[in-house]
Amino acid sequence: MSGTAPVFIGTDAVEQVLTWDALVAALRDAYAQRHDEHISPPRTFARGDGASLRALASVPPGKRFMGAKVFGRGRNRGMNYLISLADQDTGEIRALLDANKITAYRTAATSALAVDCLAPRRPVRLGVLGSGAEARAHVQAIASLRQIEGLSIYSPTSANRERFAHDFEAMLGVPCRPAATAAQAMEGADIGIAAARSRDETPILHADALRDGMVLVSVGSTLPQQREIDASVVERCDLIVCDMPDEVSAESGDMLEARARGIDFAPRLRSLNQLVRGEIAPGARLPMFKSVGSALQDIVAAELVFDLATAAGLAVELPIAFTYKQ
Repeated sequence: MSGTAPVFIGTDAVEQVLTWDALVAALRDAYAQRHDEHISPPRTFARGDGASLRALASVPPGKRFMGAKVFGRGRNRGMNYLISLADQDTGEIRALLDANKITAYRTAATSALAVDCLAPRRPVRLGVLGSGAEARAHVQAIASLRQIEGLSIYSPTSANRERFAHDFEAMLGVPCRPAATAAQAMEGADIGIAAARSRDETPILHADALRDGMVLVSVGSTLPQQREIDASVVERCDLIVCDMPDEVSAESGDMLEARARGIDFAPRLRSLNQLVRGEIAPGARLPMFKSVGSALQDIVAAELVFDLATAAGLAVELPIAFTYKQ
């Protein structure tokens, strides 16, 4: 069998074609399908002498492609992200994508999907922890689904939170204020976004900064050694929705610390798949979406980018061919 030449899609093309509305819609469709444990198995993490490589794979139901994302951190702390897409019918490798921007987009769009299912359908105020790419993407993604009427931002570096507030006040046209502490950033917030770990892995958000009726998103602790929210937050949230419940429970430093303190959060864990499918009873007092990232999100986003970039003539055909085995 003579295969179709694979294409490469770079970061510039990703930024040109990907929109929040389209990505959230694609993820909503993917999470509305019934999932089983095999479509996105646990990630693998290989470590060597100062270097590491992580790999995630998924066969999303109802989609044309399956694929994998790999990214390695070199000894100099640098890294690239690569997604490969293969046709679910033929097994052919159809595309290679620079996944740096896709990773930030898919994380924020997945959080926005969870928020859309959990938060009231009215104008909202945001409390944001973190001023980096993930925090910025989360505000943009949620703004595609809800009218933002105000925002407070805390980042440990004063200049960063001032810049963040200035940028989003200009972008959203609503008051955005820098906050001196994480607790101040959460005052009056309808949606809290925790997208920043502390430098020394000390939790930056505690339960006394939260109030009943708000929705919390936490994306900054994905590995055992990482910390973002205090165990008191885990204890207080009466619903914890996860993109990967087993990985959140077993590999997030926040949840490991909560378990070490004797907090039994397992009865409150639910999957994003259950949430989107309407299988979770409404009425949670203080729900949290806890995310560690999923290959399903990567591959759904990459397929969308493939379709849009191909239609726009931005996918570059590669002068290579893979050996096809049948």
